[in-house]
Amino acid sequence: MINVIWVRSVSIILVSNATPDTILQFHDQLSNELPVLKGNWNFSFKIFRNNPYSIPPEKALELSQSDESKYLHTWSPSYLPGTGVALINKSSSCVFSQVIAEEAGNENVEFTIPDAHLHQGATTGLNDPFDYFVAQKLQSMWTQRQTVKGDGGEIYELENERVIIRTSNVFLHGVFKGLLIQIEIPSITTADATVFDPVIQRYRIPQGRICAEVLDPNLLDKYGDLCLQLAEILNF
Repeated sequence: MINVIWVRSVSIILVSNATPDTILQFHDQLSNELPVLKGNWNFSFKIFRNNPYSIPPEKALELSQSDESKYLHTWSPSYLPGTGVALINKSSSCVFSQVIAEEAGNENVEFTIPDAHLHQGATTGLNDPFDYFVAQKLQSMWTQRQTVKGDGGEIYELENERVIIRTSNVFLHGVFKGLLIQIEIPSITTADATVFDPVIQRYRIPQGRICAEVLDPNLLDKYGDLCLQLAEILNF
């Protein structure tokens, strides 16, 4: 007997030519499937670039400015309260939380600051989101380039929570850039966009640019992978 290990695969679709009618029609289509509505959501996605004049000490005698560009992306979705996801140069990710474990109590919070970290001072500060920490405390290393906002989002759970679809209107500096659709499904593969085809067809998801890339096919990181996909899709 072969044991099949199911994973949660995620992908992002950006419908850049979405119109009000397109968006309304898609929401009506999902509502007709009698989903479980999980409320509204929004997000903030920020792009930072390394300060070219921030030189590592070992290269200070050789260079007056950095010879390579590096990027830091931060993503803060409202359905992960007090939490931010950071992606460094599209190669590694980490999750930062402002929520203290011993104060969360019985609340259903996915990420918290472990008590041991708190007691030993191993935090970035309890009041400031990570993207604010980067912008204010690490500005000698990172310069903010763009802020992308997601507003008016809806969360739909379908097929007894097997399929989760999140939608959001995307804005860059107040200008509408498209409809973002985030899909989460169970699968036995990890980095193949074709696994989403049945869901796209069944729920008549509008055509757009799709990204299902992952940081490591052998070690899935759902939120890190989503941040990577957003970095690819929201590259305006």
